[in-house]
Amino acid sequence: MIRVRQLLRLAALGAVLIYAAPAPAQTIIDEWASVKAPPAPALKAVTVDPKTTALLVMDLVKQTCNDKARPRCVASIPKIEKLLAEARTKGVMVIYTTVPPVPIADTLPAIAPKGNEPVVTAWVDKFILGNKDTGLEKMLKDKGITTVISVGTAAHGAVLYTSSAAALRGFNVIVPVDGMSGDGQNTYIEQYVAYNLTSAPGGVSAKITLTRIDMIKF
Repeated sequence: MIRVRQLLRLAALGAVLIYAAPAPAQTIIDEWASVKAPPAPALKAVTVDPKTTALLVMDLVKQTCNDKARPRCVASIPKIEKLLAEARTKGVMVIYTTVPPVPIADTLPAIAPKGNEPVVTAWVDKFILGNKDTGLEKMLKDKGITTVISVGTAAHGAVLYTSSAAALRGFNVIVPVDGMSGDGQNTYIEQYVAYNLTSAPGGVSAKITLTRIDMIKF
């Protein structure tokens, strides 16, 4: 009889512990519809030294920067063209990128390379192609570059990954939000990239400044 009572008490205690235990935490998928966007990150005016700054013009080729695939990319071209012209006037190093197997000659005419401006071919992180170094880091350091300005498409591809990779390599990174573009009409892509760049841990966000093209001074 005593043993039966002990078993009943243990069973009752177990039931209490089960019901008192906190419910399992929900995943982000469960909470997706209720998540609210945080406040927009601040855009900051920047003044850069032309001698130690490089402008990365990434993947602005006709295959992806067109009205059908990325109309927001097409809309960004006039501003990027203005930034590019000023950078060249000030003697800023300009580096272009494309993706394999797209030739750099397919860059949109308004912002196409001039003279011997270097070109890097890689996927989303322009510092590497597969398991090989593209030479971008050496190219920058050989010229004494400490700051890079990232513009191009896609925001969630070349801009996000190359900017993060540059920050992890010790470069200061400036990202004008009107110079990066995502896919189609999906503005959330650009929003999460802006948030990620300014919130990422591991020293990434500490090296990245969000701005607008008209807030960049040479």
